Amino acid sequence: MPTTCQSCQRPASEPLLSYRKGSAVVRNESLLQCDVCERYACADCLQVYDIFSGYDFLCHECAKGFEPPPAGTRGH
Repeated sequence: MPTTCQSCQRPASEPLLSYRKGSAVVRNESLLQCDVCERYACADCLQVYDIFSGYDFLCHECAKGFEPPPAGTRGH
């Protein structure tokens, strides 16, 4: 398991292991892995979302794929 974030390359430290889920915080002892791209990411680069299971771990890049399309555009 990596000890540095695979998104921003910073070493895992206590503040970077406190992941946000809305207004709550999910603390972990090591870096969490993105459920989509499988990179290990710190709390600044990954957030806990409530998309499918209530505990979906997505880096910010992969989470953009779940956002609704901009107003005035058509989806797929």
